[in-house]
Amino acid sequence: MLSVSRTLEYRPPYDWDNVLGFFRAHQISYLESVDETSYERVLSTKSGLGCLRVVHLSSSRSLQLTIWNTTDDDAAEVTANVGRMFDVSANPEVLRETMKADRYLSTIWKNHPGLRVARSWSGLEALITTVLGQLVSVSFGRVLIDELMRVAGSEASHPNTAERIFLFPSSRQLLGADLSKVRTSVARRATIRSLALLIEEGVLNLAAPISTTALRKVLRSVPGVGAWTVEYTAMRGFSDDDAFPATDYALKQELQRHPEINIECLSPWRAYAAVALWRNFAEKRNETHESAV
Repeated sequence: MLSVSRTLEYRPPYDWDNVLGFFRAHQISYLESVDETSYERVLSTKSGLGCLRVVHLSSSRSLQLTIWNTTDDDAAEVTANVGRMFDVSANPEVLRETMKADRYLSTIWKNHPGLRVARSWSGLEALITTVLGQLVSVSFGRVLIDELMRVAGSEASHPNTAERIFLFPSSRQLLGADLSKVRTSVARRATIRSLALLIEEGVLNLAAPISTTALRKVLRSVPGVGAWTVEYTAMRGFSDDDAFPATDYALKQELQRHPEINIECLSPWRAYAAVALWRNFAEKRNETHESAV
């Protein structure tokens, strides 16, 4: 397949390992593959199925994106989407100044100044995977996504390996599928159908920009969508830099240990505060584990 390459420059510092680590932990079966140095994904193009790869070029302060089986129009759209996913437009200086408003977050940020907010490939994927990930481990959430894709997604051949794969289902496919084979609760299956119906009816138009206020209003009207789902989806799927899933377990632990933290003073960049607290929580947990071994 013919390929095109694009360079996505960023303002340093950039914590490539942390961003890649997020995608590795949350990679979607059949479509995504993440190793120690790169992110790969199968995608639909005007020419059929293609794929992309993202690698880090630290010497040139950029990411290199290679896309196979694409057109110029596709390449422009994919490049913009990948730039959003890898948060290359973030301004570390603005974030550093923002974190100074809170002493604890400022300390974390000094230790990890290149943190970014990794985003999902699409709003639909963010919505559905977040619902399936409610109250389960990250690993089992990936199992549930795999099951959903098998019962609702289209079957295809991988453009590189020709292996049998499944694509992520559309809202229409979700409405027509038998979701009983997905090992989640009846309530979560109903939530997925409700979201799919809102998309199909145009109440939640994922093809057009949507304000965070409108997004929250629609999502809160859906049974089974609580505060965590709303905020996490807004952060990962709709580029809301001010989203903060305060009911997240790790964030609650951090806020309880440090009640002096003033999250509100970090607006409109609270999503970056969340990433910093997640990073700090994981770091402290690893230190505790190592000291107990």
